[in-house]
Amino acid sequence: MSEEQIEELARETGFVRRRTKITSKIFLRMLLFDHLQYDAPSLQQHALSVHDDNGGPVSKQAIDKRFNEGALLFIRKLFEKLLSRQMDKVHLPSGLSDHFKSVKVMDSTEFKLPDHFAGEFPGYSAGNALACAAIQLEYDVLSRQIHCLSTGSARESDKTVADNRMNDISKGDLILRDLGYYSTDSYLKIEQREAFYVSRLKAQVCIYQEKAGKYEALSWCDIIKKIEGQKGGCFDDWVFIGKEQKHRVRLVAWILSKEEQQKRLQKKQNKKGTINKNDITWSKLNVFVSNIDSNIMDAQQLYHLYKIRWQIELMFKIWKSILNIASVRKMKAGRLRCYLYSKFIWVLIGWNITGMVEAITWKSVRKLMSPYKCMAILKIKAIDLKNIIFGNRESLKAWLIKIMEVLIIYGSKEDRKNRIKLSDLLRLK
Repeated sequence: MSEEQIEELARETGFVRRRTKITSKIFLRMLLFDHLQYDAPSLQQHALSVHDDNGGPVSKQAIDKRFNEGALLFIRKLFEKLLSRQMDKVHLPSGLSDHFKSVKVMDSTEFKLPDHFAGEFPGYSAGNALACAAIQLEYDVLSRQIHCLSTGSARESDKTVADNRMNDISKGDLILRDLGYYSTDSYLKIEQREAFYVSRLKAQVCIYQEKAGKYEALSWCDIIKKIEGQKGGCFDDWVFIGKEQKHRVRLVAWILSKEEQQKRLQKKQNKKGTINKNDITWSKLNVFVSNIDSNIMDAQQLYHLYKIRWQIELMFKIWKSILNIASVRKMKAGRLRCYLYSKFIWVLIGWNITGMVEAITWKSVRKLMSPYKCMAILKIKAIDLKNIIFGNRESLKAWLIKIMEVLIIYGSKEDRKNRIKLSDLLRLK
C-alpha cells in the first residue's frame, strides 16, 4: 500500500487527529518496528522511538492515549487489506495439483497472558492460566495463500472455528486439520462441498462394517487382528463411523513400533495419571480416515499427505521465538490487540517474500526455503526498511532485490537425516 492509501485508511477509521505529534505514519512505524528491537516495548521505549521519528519530545501518557479504538481499527483494517492483497506467487509445481485444487492446512496455538487480561481473553483456571490467547492459522500449501489468521480467546473451540469456515471450502479442496477441528458430521459437510479430507480419528468413535445389509461393530482389537493377519501390515478399507449417522469413510490403520507405543502411553499417563486397557490397545495403532479413494492414493501416501500439516507448527515456532508474540507485559487490552495485528503484518511480509524466493530457488537449484531462517534474516534486515516503507517505490524495490539475494544464499532449508523431505511430501516436480 502507498503512503497515500495508508493515510486515507487512517482517516476512514477515525485515527487521524489534527493536532498531534504522533501521526498515523509515526504510529505505524513505531508499532511495526519497536517490537523488533525490544521483546515487549514499554511506553517509554515507544516515546524514544517517536522522538527519533519526529524530532520532538512526547510523553508516555500521550503514547498511551494513541492506543485507542481508532488505533485498533486502523491497524486491523490495514492488516485485513494486506491479507486480501497477498502477492501472487509462482506456484511450486506439485503432483498434488493433479488431484486437488488446494491443500489447506489449519491449526491453532495458544499462549498464556497476565491475569488482568482474563476479561478479554479468558483462559483455564484449572491449568493456572486465567488469561490465554489463541491464534488460528489456515493456508494453502500449493498457492502459499493465507486464508485465515485471527486471534481470540483460548476457550473458543477449534471445532467452532472450523464450522465457521465451512462456507470457504470449495470443490476440489483438500482439508488437513488436527483432530480437534472435526466431529463425525464435519466429514459429511466437507463431502457435500465435493472436497476432500485426511484426518485422525477419535478412539471412542464407533466403527462398523456392512455385511448382508447389516452393520457389524468393529473393535480396535478386531482391526489389530486383521492387520496382523495381512501381508502389508495395514488395514485399508471402507467402513462406517458414528453410532447414529453410520457415515461411510475410508479407514487406514497400522501398528506402531514398540518404541512409539511406549511414548504414547507415557504421554497419556502424564496427562491422566493412570492408564487402562483401552489406552494400551489404542496406543498400538496409527489411524486415519479419509474420503480419498485408494486408486488416487495408497495408505502410505495418505499418511505422508497428512504429515504436510505438521509444517504449520514451524510457523508457530517462528512467531514465538522470532516475533516474540507471546511476550506480553501489563497493558490495556486494546494495546495488546494492536501489537498482535502489527506482528500479523510481519507474518504476511515474511510469508510473501519467502514464497517469492522459494519459487526462484526451486526452479533454479531445486531447493526450498526455511521459513525460520528467512524470518530471522528479515528481522535483522528490517531496520533498513523502516525509512523506506513510506518512501518511493524504487527504494523499496531495491531493498527487496537485496534481501532476496541474501535469502537465496542464507535462507535455504536443510534436509534432516532419516526424515522424509518436504519436497517429497509436496510431490514437487
